[in-house]
Amino acid sequence: MRAVRSLATAALALALASTAVACGGDGGTGQDDDHAAASGAPQGATADPGADGNGKTAVAGLGKVADMNGVTELVKSATECNGFGRDNEDMFADIDGDYVDDDSAMAAQITATNKAFSIKDRASCSGESAIDNVHKMMLIDDMATFEAAYKKHQRSDGDTHTRYFVGQNFAVQLNGRSDEEEALVRAGTLGINCSPNFVPPAGFRSELAQVDGCVLTDYVG
Repeated sequence: MRAVRSLATAALALALASTAVACGGDGGTGQDDDHAAASGAPQGATADPGADGNGKTAVAGLGKVADMNGVTELVKSATECNGFGRDNEDMFADIDGDYVDDDSAMAAQITATNKAFSIKDRASCSGESAIDNVHKMMLIDDMATFEAAYKKHQRSDGDTHTRYFVGQNFAVQLNGRSDEEEALVRAGTLGINCSPNFVPPAGFRSELAQVDGCVLTDYVG
């Protein structure tokens, strides 16, 4: 995937509240205005630099939603999102493990993932191709728990790419084009990457996540 080239005309200052527990500031990364966070969030989401609801401090500019409708609206601001559903079938397996062709086994697998990743609600919708482009949306109860579980998953998987994009209390995986992921970043998310081999190119954001070994970035590669 190609790198993010933000279209925003003004940078959103990177700042964390003085009470930050687990998230750092810009750390002198030297990003320019072309790679700043989105200055606003779509209907259904709010950019909130304050607490994420679990006593931890959020990165400035990350969106926060009230419910799954808010996540859906955010995704729709970046790409097509049709055929909203909550069925117990993960077509791409991913964090739920290998695909299981049995409804009860898949339901049990997803229940286990929800607990491990602190997922309190999940849904999907289709992009341009209903078969190939299924976008996954998740409401997260505790983002630190999600990050810790995703860190284990990504490191065991060996994948260095940025697959999931997070706000303060939600996570999204777009199975689509890189420009759609760029639009999702501008809408109020950052990619989470926990690969020990991941280093974003110079000029892109690299924020400390709530879990050591993970970073939040606007680089979608």
